[in-house]
Amino acid sequence: MKLSRRDQEMLDGRHGAPLRRAMEGLVTLGKAYGAADMVDIGYAHIHAGMAMYKDDVELMEELADAGATMAVPASANIANADLVNWRDTGAPEPLARLQQRAAGAHHRMGSASAFTCTPYWAGHWPTWNMHMVSIESTVTIFCNSVLGARSNRDGFFAVYAGMTGRYPRFGYHLDETRRGTHLVRVETMPENISDFSALGYHVGKSVGGGVAVFDGFARRPTLDELDSLGAALGTSGGISMFIVPGVTPPYATVEDCFPQGRPNDAIVADATGIAETYASFSDATDVFDLVHIGCPHASFEEMKDYARLLHGKKVKDGVELWITTSRSVRNMAVEAGYITVMERAGAKIISDTCPMSCHFARTASPDPKLGVTPPTLRGIVLDSAKQAKYVRDMVRCPTLLTSTEKAIETAISGRFVPRFG
Repeated sequence: MKLSRRDQEMLDGRHGAPLRRAMEGLVTLGKAYGAADMVDIGYAHIHAGMAMYKDDVELMEELADAGATMAVPASANIANADLVNWRDTGAPEPLARLQQRAAGAHHRMGSASAFTCTPYWAGHWPTWNMHMVSIESTVTIFCNSVLGARSNRDGFFAVYAGMTGRYPRFGYHLDETRRGTHLVRVETMPENISDFSALGYHVGKSVGGGVAVFDGFARRPTLDELDSLGAALGTSGGISMFIVPGVTPPYATVEDCFPQGRPNDAIVADATGIAETYASFSDATDVFDLVHIGCPHASFEEMKDYARLLHGKKVKDGVELWITTSRSVRNMAVEAGYITVMERAGAKIISDTCPMSCHFARTASPDPKLGVTPPTLRGIVLDSAKQAKYVRDMVRCPTLLTSTEKAIETAISGRFVPRFG
């Protein structure tokens, strides 16, 4: 792999031990994937340092203590606890304090401790053709598919790329990879954000690790709908990019997406596929303890909609309603008066984490000193196929998937309200 003079200097240790360590990791990654050289990146969405694993936080502190800094604008991914309102989630205090230590490491390294899976709603908005890195699949998909930036699903290598400002040129950093592999014929226009999530989950199972090209949307999807679609695509499949001609730069037509010609066969995206996803994540029992909306972390527009749906209403006694969003969006919603409306209705506004990432998870093996004992949950009502999939896998409790509006109706009535019927 060809290295620039500065790449080689970092690899040789001439710019300090942290950069040598980072470049060694990136060179190993590049060689494994046959990268010809490296590219300059303009943005990095990096590992939070997950408090459920004490060694994970200590690794971030080790880098910060050694003098590591971010060479490009960087933001931290979702964490294991709300750093400010952790008591509202029932998180053990030692877990929250350890997560706060990770935030300190990020501050020292010069990265924004945003702790969100939607940093674009918090102002991190990479532009067309910008090479970037991301540890979070939802961020990778949104930036590739909506903004036209170039990113792989990177894991911890995103931290090393942020430190060096460099990344091996392979995968979605190459023009030839950013082409359609599967045509999706949209025969039913999703009616709401949750429907886009259900449709994305249905399609992702067929596309696998390819690039889905959507043809036939009756209107241009909103940014929130595209975000929900991509998050679900990346959950049921290994998708890192989808294309909506006329939305995804630079593709104007379906033909632009397939240099070898439009495929004869297409995946059908219709009402049946949407309904099947809702049904697959709705268990037989209607018993639940928690209603959760805001996955991926809610945008300001979604917070506005939640406030409208909750205005003058009251969450049923014995039911918890969690609304998850980034702290940046939360602050905007505070100024707009939306948080007051939602909290008056009895909702809890949670930042930095979500049900699948907090102390609910049963797939983690936290340090015993943290006192993490996952609660026994009879069920969680959700409006996101992504969250439903990971709640089943990680929290290991029953799920009830419905639309956002119906989820809020559920929280108010105390009875599950399905999307259909």
